[in-house]
Amino acid sequence: MVKVIFKTYRDILATIEITKAEMEALQLDLDYWIGKNSDHPLLSQGAAKYGLDVAENRSNFLYERMGKLEGRLKGYEEIEKEIRENIENLHGLEHKIAKLRFIKGLTYEEIADQLGYSYGYIRTIVSKGDNQMPKRLAQ
Repeated sequence: MVKVIFKTYRDILATIEITKAEMEALQLDLDYWIGKNSDHPLLSQGAAKYGLDVAENRSNFLYERMGKLEGRLKGYEEIEKEIRENIENLHGLEHKIAKLRFIKGLTYEEIADQLGYSYGYIRTIVSKGDNQMPKRLAQ
């Protein structure tokens, strides 16, 4: 299993978009090897050029890779949803801090400056909120 650490909400969104783009590229590759909108490899460009054995091996590899990416994408989307729901469940200053930290990617020092509070006060608010967030989101 691949372990990915997300520093901001934008990181997870970017990872989701990159994963979707990878899946689209794999689909284009599959279209070449098995034929676009066809389950019959004799109609594909790849099989015509390189033979059925090569087309079959390549398409099997691509299907396996696509399955792995689909699993990762589902996990990434679940994390994104959980982060978004947790941020939206916050109110007042906690909500502002969470949005600036996770969505905008600001440091706590930058957040303190932007909101007009001391760094220590922001850290106090954050540490209280960390106790209420699921462990994988509070990191």
